[in-house]
Amino acid sequence: MKIKLLLCFLCSLILGIIGCNLFNPTESANIDSSDSKALTYEGYLRFRANEYSEAAYFFSKAIEADSSHSEAWYGLAKAKVNQLEINTFELLKYINVDEKSALPIAGMDDATAEKFHNSITLVQAFLAEFITRDTTGKLDGVITYDNVYKDAMLLDLVQFMLSLRDWIPFVAKCQEKDPVTGLADCSIGDILNGITPENATEVLTYAHGFAKTCAEKPDVGSTALSTLMPGLAAALSTEGKNTITSTTCNMIAEKTKPSEDPIENAQGLNMLSAISNTSPMGDEDGDGCNDEEIMDDRDNDGDGEIDEDIRDVTAETSFDPYGMARDLAWSNTAKMRVRSVSPNGKYFSVDIDMDGQNANDEEWDFILADYNQREMYGDHRFKFAAKLTFNPKGLPLEEFKRLKHDVAGDMYGTKYNLEFRKENIGGCWVRYSEDDFQKMLEEQRARYGL
Repeated sequence: MKIKLLLCFLCSLILGIIGCNLFNPTESANIDSSDSKALTYEGYLRFRANEYSEAAYFFSKAIEADSSHSEAWYGLAKAKVNQLEINTFELLKYINVDEKSALPIAGMDDATAEKFHNSITLVQAFLAEFITRDTTGKLDGVITYDNVYKDAMLLDLVQFMLSLRDWIPFVAKCQEKDPVTGLADCSIGDILNGITPENATEVLTYAHGFAKTCAEKPDVGSTALSTLMPGLAAALSTEGKNTITSTTCNMIAEKTKPSEDPIENAQGLNMLSAISNTSPMGDEDGDGCNDEEIMDDRDNDGDGEIDEDIRDVTAETSFDPYGMARDLAWSNTAKMRVRSVSPNGKYFSVDIDMDGQNANDEEWDFILADYNQREMYGDHRFKFAAKLTFNPKGLPLEEFKRLKHDVAGDMYGTKYNLEFRKENIGGCWVRYSEDDFQKMLEEQRARYGL
């Protein structure tokens, strides 16, 4: 339930601090009556009279008169929000922290969900135009990106939840109903893990949008960081927390950027699963190992890729907040300084490297215990990785990634049998018996409802 609480917290946080923004229906205006300004003034008069269509007309005419007039663009955005009836109080009915559903808006009826989705999509397109114009110097700077970024984050967050809701009918786990509420008895993680990379574009689009804004404007995220990780946040200044938040959000944004390449989308879904504490206990990248990477922007298994198969954040990860603070002070850069990682109860029964031992030291201890030594030698691998050979035939990295992805998608083992995987992928496949292989395929098919 942690990810649900996080989503609810972020929505409530943003709604609580946005103040005079797109959703405020009573904002006044005091603008000189001349040319574009006169039209804008008239637009605000109509807006305050709740005549949103008429207000939108005058704001549009003001923009025609002067396309750099930011107050007209801002007024038009506000008029569109109210004209399309995007009501934050109605949203708050569904975004709550009760235990009725693992997804905050799962109980929203289809007509309401469709209304919100369609209306927000129209507003987002307009808002994106406003932001692009402002950040490229095409507006006058009176109203800026700083005035609307929290709105943009909230809209992306709601769209993300709506897109997850759309997947409920297609995820096998969600076909079970809670006997008390009658709602789908599945978690956000079940939904994320039931989405195929080929069909992940919409979910990733909104997650990427939120993370990108968080990276550019990290104050909302740093408030969440202070609440969720008080020990780490206490060691950092406000500027330090913002920098760490920006770095983390940028990592998430990079991984969740939607792509036509299913490999990239799979990594984005893995990132979201990790953040939501619901990483599947399977092989997501086709190398035979189970969730062998952690989210530290380093290659932890030695296969040349970074964070491609991520364990979830329920793992007991210890950071070095003072070292991170020093990095910020000395070089104004933020690095995820991981001191140590250890399994929690969820991982006690997981054999990451398929050596027959669950949650052993080799799967959770770094080869080099000290972070500074890992940086010095460029080796952030776990001990188990030293005993594995990836890409035994020396394929170019992109070709090897493509092959791994194809292998991961072969859930019946008919295209790529175990011997092929051992000879061409290497990694943990070399430790499988045929019985292990068939059991793994069966579990993988069950998770996707095949």
